[in-house]
Amino acid sequence: MIITIMVNILYLYMAIKKNTVNYIINWMAFLLGLTTLVTGILRFSNVLAFIVINIGPVNVNIMNFIHRWTGLAAGVIILVHLVLHWRWVARTTKNLLGVGRK
Repeated sequence: MIITIMVNILYLYMAIKKNTVNYIINWMAFLLGLTTLVTGILRFSNVLAFIVINIGPVNVNIMNFIHRWTGLAAGVIILVHLVLHWRWVARTTKNLLGVGRK
């Protein structure tokens, strides 16, 4: 509910077209998800040995930091994305489940 209000305020006060906001949110979700995926794969020592990358302790700590925070940011962006498309999700779910059909 609060996120929906915040998103509506964003639409009204920033005078950004809905498609532009969706475009930005989608790219943010993609880039954050990709970064989380890559750093998650690189965290496995077997993968690092396989691709012959020598990562020292400082770099591993930085990579873990990036992995955790981009994962958290991706989760927030995905929730915002879900809120932006909630009507579509609800309507499609009803159609798929046959709710309201006679």
